[in-house]
Amino acid sequence: MALVAVEPSYQSKGIGTKLVAALEEEVYKQGGIMIYLGTDDEDGKTSLSEGDLFEDTYEKIKNIRNLDRHPYAFYEKQGYKIVGVFPDANGFGKPDIWMAKRIRDK
Repeated sequence: MALVAVEPSYQSKGIGTKLVAALEEEVYKQGGIMIYLGTDDEDGKTSLSEGDLFEDTYEKIKNIRNLDRHPYAFYEKQGYKIVGVFPDANGFGKPDIWMAKRIRDK
């Protein structure tokens, strides 16, 4: 397991992109085929924190909106896709957003 984070004052400078690329390269070298990651929404930064995620779950994932610079958008730019959510994982209305990317072809 790895933790990738960039100090807010250094964000939007390409550092996160380089860190993710380096992680993907290392996982690839070790024979990995997928990377899964979780990105919490503990602060109401996505539309998934609005309402009950146990109702219309897939529709809410499909129509997710970034309300305040949530990192899921960064990971989407790196080629990751949302593959699921854990409603209320961090308290009511505070889901975990799970994303994945295939880094090796068949």
